[in-house]
Amino acid sequence: MPKVQVPRERILETALQLLIREGEGAVTIGRLARELGCSTQPISWTFGNMEKFREAFAQYVLDYINSRQDTQGKNPLQIFGAVGVRYLKAALEEPNLIHFVRNNSRKFVSHGGIGTVFDENKNRELRSVLSGFLGISEAAAAEFMQISITYTQGLVSLIVDGTITVTMEEAIARVQEVGMIYLVYQGIPQDRAKEACRLL
Repeated sequence: MPKVQVPRERILETALQLLIREGEGAVTIGRLARELGCSTQPISWTFGNMEKFREAFAQYVLDYINSRQDTQGKNPLQIFGAVGVRYLKAALEEPNLIHFVRNNSRKFVSHGGIGTVFDENKNRELRSVLSGFLGISEAAAAEFMQISITYTQGLVSLIVDGTITVTMEEAIARVQEVGMIYLVYQGIPQDRAKEACRLL
């Protein structure tokens, strides 16, 4: 029989849509084959084995998340905030995506995604820029980033677990308030801290 070819991008996009729609458990080689209308062989030929597929899929999911962040023409604080906004939006609109990210968090750190805020080397430049922008020390900028990410991830977890129900506007307001409180604690006047966090 001739070797059936299915484009790599089509396989990964089909897997992504399955994940968003039905959750990680639906992303199996058998289910993918049914969705694609082929046998499992083209998927195996394309990736070699399931571990290589999982690696490619993790990168594809990360690229999808990153592609939906609005970072064009923004200052460092807005760019930093755009990451949190994207995860909050996913929690409200694509909770299965967030479950997948949480279940595979170590893999996402290695791909440069969620969790890298705690990596000293990868965030040195952002800390430096945030420090200058906010008028605080680099150590305080690093702590600001960690607090913001930790609070945002906690909020995301509570949303996807169904513990709390909030609108996107309410979720963003909560993150901004936590950031403002920290900046005021660092000695930044409240009106300036509020304006800075409004950019998040």
